[in-house]
Amino acid sequence: MDLKPRAGRVLRVRGSLAVVLGFTLFLTFLSYSLLQGNVNIGRLLLNDEERQESVLEVVDSYLVWSPKCQIPNVHPFHESIRNYIKRGQPIVCSTKPPLTFTEWSSEDRYVLRFNGSAASHYGAHNHNLSCCYSAVMRVNGPTGNDYNNSADNYYHVGECSSFEDEVTLKPQEEFVLVKCFDLTQKGKKKEVYTNGHVVVPVKPIAKSKQETVASDGRRRPSVLLLGFDSMSRLNLLRTMPQTVRHLRERGWLELLGYNKVGENTLPNLAAILTGHSNEQLRKTCWPSSSKKFDNCTFIWKEFSQLGYVTVYAEDEPTSSTFNYHKTGFVEPPTDYYLRPFLLAAQNRMSVKKRDYMAICLGPTPTSEYLLRYVTDIVSVFKSALYFMLTWINNFSHSSSSTPTVMDDRVLQFFHELEDTGTLNSSLVVFLSDHGMRWGDIRKTSVGWLEERLPFIYIWVPEWFKEEHPEWYKNLEINKHRLSSPFDLHMTLRNLLEGSDNVTGCPGCPKCRSLFSELPADRSCEDAGITPNWCTCDKYRSMSTDDKTVRDVALFVLAEINSRVKKALNGSSVCAELAFNHVINMKRKIQVGPYDDYVVEFDTTPGGAVFEATVGRSNNVFQLKGSVSRINTYANQTECVEDAELKLYCHCN
Repeated sequence: MDLKPRAGRVLRVRGSLAVVLGFTLFLTFLSYSLLQGNVNIGRLLLNDEERQESVLEVVDSYLVWSPKCQIPNVHPFHESIRNYIKRGQPIVCSTKPPLTFTEWSSEDRYVLRFNGSAASHYGAHNHNLSCCYSAVMRVNGPTGNDYNNSADNYYHVGECSSFEDEVTLKPQEEFVLVKCFDLTQKGKKKEVYTNGHVVVPVKPIAKSKQETVASDGRRRPSVLLLGFDSMSRLNLLRTMPQTVRHLRERGWLELLGYNKVGENTLPNLAAILTGHSNEQLRKTCWPSSSKKFDNCTFIWKEFSQLGYVTVYAEDEPTSSTFNYHKTGFVEPPTDYYLRPFLLAAQNRMSVKKRDYMAICLGPTPTSEYLLRYVTDIVSVFKSALYFMLTWINNFSHSSSSTPTVMDDRVLQFFHELEDTGTLNSSLVVFLSDHGMRWGDIRKTSVGWLEERLPFIYIWVPEWFKEEHPEWYKNLEINKHRLSSPFDLHMTLRNLLEGSDNVTGCPGCPKCRSLFSELPADRSCEDAGITPNWCTCDKYRSMSTDDKTVRDVALFVLAEINSRVKKALNGSSVCAELAFNHVINMKRKIQVGPYDDYVVEFDTTPGGAVFEATVGRSNNVFQLKGSVSRINTYANQTECVEDAELKLYCHCN
């Protein structure tokens, strides 16, 4: 009898045993729901007859199981992290209703309107208030070889034009800032309201694409990529249970073996958008942080050539994927680019921060701008083809608890996608780049796993399933197979080329489209995942008194100091780090001529905590992948600008 655990195998139990197990499951779910703060006790109770007839599903303890890969299925509320889980505080940007809003008019134009019913909330009557609006425009900086690292930061705010009840926005007025003033008894104007609005006018470039049909005449779906930064699969289950339930009930496909390929957002997103690793980007199109990304082969360029309207929207403009201590883009990378508005909003409106992230821009939650932008784009271009990337950082990047208060809004967003008809025409990918990379949970064994296993859900339109039944069948099979961002890149390329034989990209020669069946016996190397990020292997803890433990830690520390010294080119702005002690060490359980270790240790000065994977063969150590820093560096690294160097530098 085959007793090996297999991912997805289900045990179906009926009768009296189901009653006992069902009650146990009920208690588990009850504690889960109470922790979320949204339990409805009456709705959870089942009478005996219903419980007898219910079918209990017990899922195996592995997300992926094969001879080369075993990824454990950890409970979202594992006892080792339970004490670190809490509910986030509500996001309250303003207690007053907005004074202004925008609407799509019958003339295919947007109208900015004054909300007179809200005037009393600002201590004034309608006749005492006056409002004006300013258009925000991107200004392209110097081009050629004259650009600097501020090239992506130029924008212009026009003069504030007065309006009363409403004003029709001009086609080029994509972003606007609004100010309203109250007239005091002394006849002076007092600013009582500032807000921003984003609309989606049909630009000439978009209009021309709407009239373009791909030369091969094939029917293609639009593509929507929606990302929440730093959200592991387990944290999505913990913090957004209503959203997860909705996705599962509606038939979205979840990839349980989706494993990250890089430290932070850039390498994981670049793998999807370019098919290159970070090192390959450096060699081909982005030689240093001071250089632009314009020359890189982003896949949205190829979608654009097929007549797709392209859109890129990411919040947190100072710390966004392509701009955090980087130059970004000299020319707008897509047809619609939200960055100029967000820069102006952060500079011209009040900003409320939480965990270092701008959670509110004026009276509006930052995430609201992004979610509304998505629904506006898909509504305006519902009869066209579009490729949209939306990446949201503000509520998830630096907090594992704040997402709990976003569950209702995100659920509403997915209902809005249905209402707009988006799911009838678009391939939608809801995903993250990685889990939380620092903090209390990250220091646990569960946190180690979470960091490497982001969530991903995929929606495929019904007509696409009917036209490509084998592709969809393969996507279902791949639910329990090891996969990576490089495979998602190949999937997008599959849509472009329409071929069943789309395999291999520069960052992962063996990767393939998710519409192809991924090998059951697949290794991390096959999926373009380096050993330090691989979740397929089992490890056993070692005593920190073992001499090997200290030797491994000292080897990693020497590598860190050597790289910092080389990067500084003789400068002494960063202190040489000294070994303090080993916090944790584990050894890979394997049979072979070499050993793999994962070591966690801290250093002085500054108390930096590092983690690395090290291989040993013939008593020679080798660093496998990058060295992670798993605690925050705060203001310890202000003397350097390079994002990677900041992980290892402690300023003298």
